[in-house]
Amino acid sequence: MEKFKTKIAIVSSLTAVMILAGTASAYAAVPAASKGQATKISAGAKADKKTASPEEQVYNLVTKLHPGEMIAYYIPDKKINLTDRILFSGKGYVLTDYDAYTAKAAQMNAPSLQIPETYPKDYKFKSGVLYLKEPDESSELYKKLDKQLRAEAAKGGKEFYTIPVEDGTGEASGAALTFVKGSVEISLYASHAKPPKPMGGTPVPFSNPDEKTETMVIGGIKCTYTTAPKLKSRLSWTDTSGSVNYSIFADNAKTDVLRFAKAMLEPEAN
Repeated sequence: MEKFKTKIAIVSSLTAVMILAGTASAYAAVPAASKGQATKISAGAKADKKTASPEEQVYNLVTKLHPGEMIAYYIPDKKINLTDRILFSGKGYVLTDYDAYTAKAAQMNAPSLQIPETYPKDYKFKSGVLYLKEPDESSELYKKLDKQLRAEAAKGGKEFYTIPVEDGTGEASGAALTFVKGSVEISLYASHAKPPKPMGGTPVPFSNPDEKTETMVIGGIKCTYTTAPKLKSRLSWTDTSGSVNYSIFADNAKTDVLRFAKAMLEPEAN
């Protein structure tokens, strides 16, 4: 049960789940389907009863979405949904053409992330990913969805309740660029910085006791290199304005991770 609670607590942030898992399985290649082809999910929809958990049911619904589509869902069991909030999952955009990525990123007001001019040329660009931004809790859209889902939940009878976000923010919460060199894959990631949501009114920062961290300064910016079993190693920092968080993810490629970081943070990097 504790493991399951942890999963539900973080599943509202699909971006974090995808990056930490090192996969983009919840995303589909563009072009996106037209509005007429949108997957319809009615409020209170329930997945196949053979599915073991609400989390897996949500995942199954997300896999049926088209790029740019998002669902809001609510799990009334407070032992599982620790924050008692409505949650969101969606399908972003994967683009293999860099020019198409930059155009879409500008359209979606994505956090600044471009190929560094001096990036290691032995790596080849593979893809760019744009992650969907969730409605802010103070927005009218969020309040509307919250009211609708709780009204459905009040009727009872289901493990979770879901409704399509017909008119989302249209913006990106984060962006990623992936490069490959043989079997080595490196992903650069950027997200709009925002304070963590409190759980039960008290901030509860996530910590992994198996993590090992190393602090270093690159281009005048304090960076943290983190390793942990079964997770991709990452180098992280926040820009000088405090508005964008950056990370570089890779398996067993610290030297190359630092090469990318220097290309991003040191204009004179070779």
